Amino acid sequence: MNKKLLGSTDVGLSPLALGTVKFGRNQSVKYPGQFNLPADTDLKNLLSLARDYGVSTLDTAPAYGISEERLGKLMQGQRNAFEIISKAGEIYDTAADSSTYRFDAKTLRHSLETSLRTLKTDYLDVWLLHSDGNDLDNLNDETLEVFLTAKQQGYVRAIGMSTKTVDGGRKALEHMDCIMMAASLSHEDEAPLFDIAASLNKGLLMKKIFDSGWALTNDNKSQVMEQTYNTLFSHQAVCSAIVGTINPKHLIENTQAFEQAVPLGNTDAQ
Repeated sequence: MNKKLLGSTDVGLSPLALGTVKFGRNQSVKYPGQFNLPADTDLKNLLSLARDYGVSTLDTAPAYGISEERLGKLMQGQRNAFEIISKAGEIYDTAADSSTYRFDAKTLRHSLETSLRTLKTDYLDVWLLHSDGNDLDNLNDETLEVFLTAKQQGYVRAIGMSTKTVDGGRKALEHMDCIMMAASLSHEDEAPLFDIAASLNKGLLMKKIFDSGWALTNDNKSQVMEQTYNTLFSHQAVCSAIVGTINPKHLIENTQAFEQAVPLGNTDAQ
């Protein structure tokens, strides 16, 4: 599974990215079943398996509980083997089991500094602004300046926004390198962004591709996986799709479904 360039940047990402919410948080998540946080040994083995199957991109965030902290420990000595996507803007309180959103410059800069320190790295491959649904308001001159400055200073290689609206996604694509947008076989609300991204030569990262797992609860799981990957990667701007799992079997099933659906990998970066 070769890497693909993210829009017009020089950042190459694996077509499948491993989502790490379940590495650090099991409260207030939208998955079909409950789960316990895995042991360090299990996560270490999962990361090794991911690399074996060509999944080198990891998607995390401070809002994912202790995900960044665990990744920082697990990746020691092998930072260059992975690409890291992280985010800022959502603050999750484990004790209260609740999130707040803050998009002021001071909070965003502090979030980046904390992520770099926690992940034990001096750069992020992709840094995204979270969304609370008010994309247009939150992506303002102040927040954009923080992200552009972080990129100029070399702390991040590419910048973007995790969006929830078409208008917000369009604005982010006009001013940043990429967006992370939701799309699945049943969710097409943001479909106009496929062509907008392609016209601007910007990159797309795909989230909730299986409706947070709910699309895979029936017997036609393999068919749904293959159809999803075939549909998503038929769009020129799609770079990587996030697969959130702590189950080795599910990770392998996803890579096999991707290779069946996109046999040439639709890739352009090594």
